Amino acid sequence: MFCERIRHIRGHGIHSPFVYNLITKVIEERCRYYALDAVELIGEQLLFKEGSLAGRKAISPKHGALLFRLTNYFQPQNIIQIGATTGLSTLYLTSYATGINCISLENIPEYLPVARRIYDKAAKTPVDVREGDYKQTLPQALQDMKQPDLVFFNLRHEQTDGLWLFHNCMEYIRDDTFFVFEDIKSGRQAREHWKQVCAHPGVTVAVDLSSAGIVFFNRKLHKRTYLLYF
Repeated sequence: MFCERIRHIRGHGIHSPFVYNLITKVIEERCRYYALDAVELIGEQLLFKEGSLAGRKAISPKHGALLFRLTNYFQPQNIIQIGATTGLSTLYLTSYATGINCISLENIPEYLPVARRIYDKAAKTPVDVREGDYKQTLPQALQDMKQPDLVFFNLRHEQTDGLWLFHNCMEYIRDDTFFVFEDIKSGRQAREHWKQVCAHPGVTVAVDLSSAGIVFFNRKLHKRTYLLYF
């Protein structure tokens, strides 16, 4: 796969209109949204109440804001999150609108009470929380949802077969589907998994943000990986 490192500010020099808009209107966009302020306030309250557990497991405001901008721009109606942890990332994913179909999977039981309290307090749309081994819950979630618009792989705290999860999700994609991966460079296994994701023949555009990755499957796009300073 051709790999291009983006050195120019605001996407200058990028020939793909899709990627240019993704960079300028989503990744590098810096407008403040009321929904972001509300989620970040909940995150601060969570850190105060839950202490070190929440601090270690909650998504960073920077990455959370990126998730919000992605969903606000692409407007996915069917979202699967693999790895709920504290639930803050789910709020970032779903706060752009109401009426979203969101399934949140978690295989570490001690995280779920915190996530459920967050959902009950602040989720704009009901979150279908499912607990258990991903190798059991993910296939069922995919069958129930049929065609997810977005899958968020939030596995930075887990020793999980991320490639198995990825390949299962690939069976349900369409041109408008996109995947987001958290912590793609956190270790040798994470880096190898990300490399294999980018090389998959179904992936057309991959955006490597070093700390996170985004992949698209639109067959009209040229296959390329973009390395972006984020």
